[in-house]
Amino acid sequence: MALIGILRNKMGKIVVGAIMVTMVAFIGTDLIGNSSILGGGDNPDIGEIAGQSISNAQFQNKVDELSYNFAINTGRNPLQQETDQIRNQAWNGLILQYAYEQQFDELGIVVTNSELVDMVQGSNISPQIQQFFADPQTGIFQKENVTAFLGSLQQAQPQQRNSWIAFEQSLVPSRKLEKYANLFTKTNYVTKYEAKDEYVSQNASASVDYMYVPFLSISDSSITVTDSELQAYLDSHESEFQRDETRNMEYVVFNIVPSSVDSAVVADEVVAFKQSLAQASNDSSFVSINSDDPYPFITYYEDNLPASLQGQEVGFVSEPEIVNGSYEFYKLSRKDEITADSVLYRVAKMKKEFFTSDETINEVYRQADLFAASAGNVEEFRRLAEEQSLNVRQANRIGKNAQRVGSMVEARSLVLWLYNDASTGAVSEVKEIGDLYVVAAMTAEQEEGVANLDEVKNQVERKVRNEKKAETIMNALGGLDASDVESMAIAYGDGAKTGSADFQLFSNSITGVGYAPEAIGLAFALEEEEMTNAFGLQDGVIVVKLLTKDIPADVADYSSYALQVSRQRLGQNAMVADFPLSYFRLFVPRKIDQAIKEFAEIEDMRYKFF
Repeated sequence: MALIGILRNKMGKIVVGAIMVTMVAFIGTDLIGNSSILGGGDNPDIGEIAGQSISNAQFQNKVDELSYNFAINTGRNPLQQETDQIRNQAWNGLILQYAYEQQFDELGIVVTNSELVDMVQGSNISPQIQQFFADPQTGIFQKENVTAFLGSLQQAQPQQRNSWIAFEQSLVPSRKLEKYANLFTKTNYVTKYEAKDEYVSQNASASVDYMYVPFLSISDSSITVTDSELQAYLDSHESEFQRDETRNMEYVVFNIVPSSVDSAVVADEVVAFKQSLAQASNDSSFVSINSDDPYPFITYYEDNLPASLQGQEVGFVSEPEIVNGSYEFYKLSRKDEITADSVLYRVAKMKKEFFTSDETINEVYRQADLFAASAGNVEEFRRLAEEQSLNVRQANRIGKNAQRVGSMVEARSLVLWLYNDASTGAVSEVKEIGDLYVVAAMTAEQEEGVANLDEVKNQVERKVRNEKKAETIMNALGGLDASDVESMAIAYGDGAKTGSADFQLFSNSITGVGYAPEAIGLAFALEEEEMTNAFGLQDGVIVVKLLTKDIPADVADYSSYALQVSRQRLGQNAMVADFPLSYFRLFVPRKIDQAIKEFAEIEDMRYKFF
C-alpha cells in the first residue's frame, strides 16, 4: 500500500498539472476549435496553420494552460524567459493539432480503445506509463504497479479518476505520431544501386597533380566593378541571397544607477546599523530583520573565518567594506569550543545594498525622454548622441521573434516597436529594459525574400570580382603551350602554384586548394594521365591532371550502406512538441517535420503581439 500511496501522490501532481491541463489541449477538442467559447470572435488573428486561422485569444488560452501547468509542477509562476519558452511550446502544440492531425485524419491513423488499454496494461506498455510507474527505489518498471494503482482508483476521489482518464487520452497523440513516422521509416526503401553508389563514394580514391591560381594573387584594385554589375549578379542569383525579414537599429542607453546622494544615504544608514549591531542583544534577530543577505547568521571555523574577525573578541564589529556593490560588515557574536583544538564562531553578517531612489530614477527617465522627444529622425538622433557624448550602439538583422538585442537579454519591447510601430529613420519612445532606459532609431529593414543590395553588397562584390579574376586567369592560361601542370605554372608566372593530392570521392576539399567539390568530381571522370582545361572554383582557378584512381570492386552485401542512405534521407529527429514538465516530448524524423510544416503554409504573426 505504501507504493500505491507514492504513485497516487506522484500521479496526482503529474496527471492534474502536466497531462489534463496540457495534453488534452492538443488532441483536437471542440472547445479549442470554437473561438466564440474562448471569447475570440473579434480577436485579431495571430497566425494561420494548414488553412486554420489562429486567433490571439485562442493562442493565449494555450499559453495560459501551459503556464498553469508550469505553476502546478514548480510551485511558482514562470519567469519572463520561461514565459517566452511556453509561448513557443503553445505554438508548437497548435502545429501538432492542426498540421499533424490533418495528416493523421487523411491517412486514417487512429488509436482504438483496445489499443489504449494495451498501452496502459497490456503487452505494449507506453514509455510514459513505464516512466511514471517505475519503482521509486529501483527505477524498474513492474506492470503490477499499474494494476495496483488502477484498482485503487475505485476508492479515489472523482477528480483523480477524471485526471487518470485525461492522462490515458494524452497517450493518444504520441502513438499517432509514432504510427505516422513509421509509415515513412518502415517503408523507406533504398535500392541496391543507391547503396552501391554510397559504397563507391566512401571507398573510391584518386591521386592528382594540380596547378592552382588563387584569386588573392590578383589585386582587387586591378578589377573594376560597377553597381549595375552588382545588381545584375544579384538579380541572376536570387536563390543564393534569400533572407528572412529583419530590421536594423541604433540605440543609446541611460543607466539607472544610484546617484551620489543615494550612495550617501546608504553610507549614513550603514553607520547607524553598525552602531545598532554593536549594541544589539540578539544579533541573529537583528540581522535577520535588517540585513539584505538571505543567510545573515553564519557559523565559521578558524580556517574560513572572515579576515576582519580573526584574532578578535566576542562583540567585535568590523569596519564596513564595499563588496560587489554592497556594504558588508560582521559582528563576532559567539565562540563555542568544540574540542581543545576546534572552535566554532557564530557571526552576524550585515549587508546593505546600494539603491536607486525614485528621484534619481525620475531624473534619468527625464533625460532619456527629453532625448527621445528632441530626436525627430535618425540624423537628429545621431547628432544629439554626439553632443551628449552618448555611445551609439548598433544592432543589425534583428528577427521578428528576437528576444535579445545586443547585450540586453529581455528586449522584446524594442523588437515589438521595430515591427509594429517603426519605419526607417523613426526614433522610439523611452523603453525600460532591466536597469536601463533605452532610446532607439530604426536604420534599415529587410523584407522577406531577396536581400537588398546594400545588405549584401560586400558579398556580391566579391563574387563579381572573382568572376572577373577567373576570366582573366583562364584567358592567360588558355594561351599557354604546356603539357603538364609544372610547365603551365612556370609559364603563367607569379601567383601560380602546383601540388599533389590524394582524396576520396566523398571528399569536398583538396589539400593546398581548399573547398573544391567540382574538381574532385571532375577528377574521377578523367582517364589516367588526362588533364583538364582551366576552370574556376570558389577561391581560384585550377587545372587537374589525374595520376591514378581506384574504384572499389563490387561486394555481395551493401546493406550497411543502404542503412546509411536511409538515415541520410530522413535526417535526425526533430522535436514536434515539448510540453513543459509534462514528460511528453514528441519526435519525428526532421525531414518529415520540415515537409509537414512546409505544406501547412504556416504564417506566424506572434511578433505583432509578444
